[in-house]
Amino acid sequence: MSAPPLPEVLHYVGYDEDRGGILAVVRALSASPLFSSRLGVNPGFTQRGTPGIATVEFPAVRGERIGGCDVFRARSVARQVQAWLSADGRRVFHGHSRAGLVVALWLWKWGDQRVVVSVHCYGRHRWFYRWAARRLGGSLFWLSPEMKRYYGLSPVSWERCIPGCIPPRSAPVARRVAGDPIRLGGVGSLVRWKNWGLVLEALAQLPADVRERFRFSQIGGTDGSSDSEKYAQELVDLTRQLALGTVVEWRGVQGSADGLLAEIDCLLIVSTNEPFSIAMIEAWQMGVPVLAADSGGARDAVSPGKTGWLFRTGAAACLARALARLAATDCLAQVRIEPGDLQPFTSPMVAAQWAKVYASVLSPQRPQR
Repeated sequence: MSAPPLPEVLHYVGYDEDRGGILAVVRALSASPLFSSRLGVNPGFTQRGTPGIATVEFPAVRGERIGGCDVFRARSVARQVQAWLSADGRRVFHGHSRAGLVVALWLWKWGDQRVVVSVHCYGRHRWFYRWAARRLGGSLFWLSPEMKRYYGLSPVSWERCIPGCIPPRSAPVARRVAGDPIRLGGVGSLVRWKNWGLVLEALAQLPADVRERFRFSQIGGTDGSSDSEKYAQELVDLTRQLALGTVVEWRGVQGSADGLLAEIDCLLIVSTNEPFSIAMIEAWQMGVPVLAADSGGARDAVSPGKTGWLFRTGAAACLARALARLAATDCLAQVRIEPGDLQPFTSPMVAAQWAKVYASVLSPQRPQR
């Protein structure tokens, strides 16, 4: 007897450009043998990442905006997605962006329950996400318990949470032996909520002899907005004003984080409410611990003293004290990141969770609303 056809999943983002952690997660999931994958994008999207995913173009939307006009643009997308779903009973819509959430709500309103949503953000309008959670029920998932806490949902546990993921490596990576200078790294776009200026403030607060023991290198570019361009220049200016030119390096866009992660001793994650840092998991895969703000996904994922450390979100003085401890103790040498620490965040494990979700939304016995 032949096996039943695999679910065909439309991972919808509604993006113009091929960049960001959400697309990294989708690519990791697309390699799974448990379902086939398509990527839902805006017209003109050019795929640059690997592995490649078959794309389906829909009417243009702002992938990470929810406003009045965006809701009606998403309605047009939802009509075309509805037709795509109707063409095959094994198809599932999986929204990964803010636009994806709105498209899912339209589909649900029209009675199509082959819908799944991942919330990848800490949105300002918390009431809207609580309302969406009530509407979509078991079809909406969060990245970690801390995200549920932020939105005021219970239980604050891993129930209805599925994290981001990365592909497993075929061979272990030798970790760099820590020494002087202590090499710190940062990965992410030059946007204000990433809080890169906090690193500069913390380094400036260290005594001069301690500060000179560190080197901080950051990779990532602007997001194309005027404010991001302005912020990037502000960081360069602040680096100069604080006389950190010999300590801090802004490397710009890189094709991969592997090169940076191979040369650093610790990854810094200083954002307020970083949803679930893919760079954090990639660092662990390279044997590199993280020093992260105690909000967002890091709060749920970091095992203090084992896979990294936490500092108080937004507090430059706390970050400075944590850096001073790295310099004054052997805590970096004591880090031992085991395969079991990574396993929950590898694509085979996460894809298996999603495969169960897809099977449930395709089940003819699924309860109606």
